Amino acid sequence: MMEKVLAAYCAAHNVTNPIERDDLAMLILELFDMGSREEEALLAELIKRRPMPAT
Repeated sequence: MMEKVLAAYCAAHNVTNPIERDDLAMLILELFDMGSREEEALLAELIKRRPMPAT
């Protein structure tokens, strides 16, 4: 489930840098530990905490 969230976020925001992906994976783990247990909730929290800058 967490891998799906990471893949969805990275695809939507064109994240390809392995270091940034690792940072996002750690954040997803933290969010899961804090209680976000569903894909939609994890993705929403991830977007809140790591919005992509406007281009």
